[in-house]
Amino acid sequence: MTQRQAIEEAGFEALQRLYVIALRDSGQCRFVARFLLGLYNGLRFPFDLTDLRGLDQAIFEDCMAALRMDARLTAREVHTYFEDGHNKFEELAKRWGVEDMMRVREDAKRAAQPVGTPAPVHDGGYFDARVKTYGDAPGYRHISLVLGLGENENTQIEVRLDPSDSVDVMMHIAHVHAFCWRSGRGPLDAREGEQRPRWLDRTPAEQAGYPSPSPAV
Repeated sequence: MTQRQAIEEAGFEALQRLYVIALRDSGQCRFVARFLLGLYNGLRFPFDLTDLRGLDQAIFEDCMAALRMDARLTAREVHTYFEDGHNKFEELAKRWGVEDMMRVREDAKRAAQPVGTPAPVHDGGYFDARVKTYGDAPGYRHISLVLGLGENENTQIEVRLDPSDSVDVMMHIAHVHAFCWRSGRGPLDAREGEQRPRWLDRTPAEQAGYPSPSPAV
């Protein structure tokens, strides 16, 4: 076997394993998916190399093998190593909410608006946002969240949640945080010295200062 053949064989096998991992839901899967999408189309889906720090050694080595094959052989685009690879990788981007940055840049050019004016929200896509404020009506369980989008948070949208959706969102957020703190290692994005938050062991009502109701007699 030639060195070229060895590189392609190792890269192909690593690529298959990485794709399987990218379809799972563990903490490393998002990084693997973003890595694969970066190989697939780096202009549309740029990959932050520092994300490699969050990978286990075996997965890291598979990433290096796939990258070595793609960089040294340049014989085929990575998605062609899969049946219906184009659609598989496009679905992978949708699954993990990885935004097409070429589309974002084109939208920004079309907008051509002065700083401080609202930026348009293109149809579809995924957005980074920060919570600006929230609203409620005393006695009702409907909740509205106001989110700021874009680098300068010029565009604001309001998301209204009914009681059922509010509970689902609350439980999902609590589950994500609890899962990340399930071991002594803590979240991959934890700040130095950050400790497991005490609110994970208390109900949201208790955190807000509302006592638990007395049991019915």
